[in-house]
Amino acid sequence: MKKLLLLFGLLLGVVFTSAAQAPSKDLFKAVMKNDAAAVETLLKGGADANAAIEVMPGFKTTYLITAVTNGNLDIVKTLVQYKAQVNAKDAGQETALMAAAAKGDKAMVEFLLASGADAKATDNQGNTALNSAKAGGNKEVISLLEQKSK
Repeated sequence: MKKLLLLFGLLLGVVFTSAAQAPSKDLFKAVMKNDAAAVETLLKGGADANAAIEVMPGFKTTYLITAVTNGNLDIVKTLVQYKAQVNAKDAGQETALMAAAAKGDKAMVEFLLASGADAKATDNQGNTALNSAKAGGNKEVISLLEQKSK
C-alpha cells in the first residue's frame, strides 16, 4: 500500500510539473514563431514572462532575449508589459540589451534602455552592451550606448 501511495504521489508530481511547464513551452513556441497575438494570450492566461527556457542542454535563456534575437519589438514590448526582467541574463550572462546592441537594432536598444536596461552590465567575459554594439558595427547604437555608459 505504501508503494502504491508513493507511486501515485510521484505520478501526480509528474503530471503537475508537466502541466506547469506547458505554458512555458507554448510561450517559447509563440516567441520563436514571432506570434505576438499568441504571446499576449499566453501571458494574459498566466504564463510567466520570466521563466527560464533551456534552448539546448545546459544553456538557459529568457523569452525577452529570444524575442530580441528574433528582432520582434512588439513581442519585446509585450513581455516587458508583463514584467519580463530587462536585465535577466542567459547562460553566458548576456542580457537582452547586449543582444539588441550586437544586432545593431537602435529601436530595440532605445526601448530596452527606456525600460531600465543596465548599459553597464557585463557578460561572463566582462563585455558590456557597448562591446556588443562595437562588434555589430552600428554607429548610432555605439553612440547611444557610449552616452549611457558614462
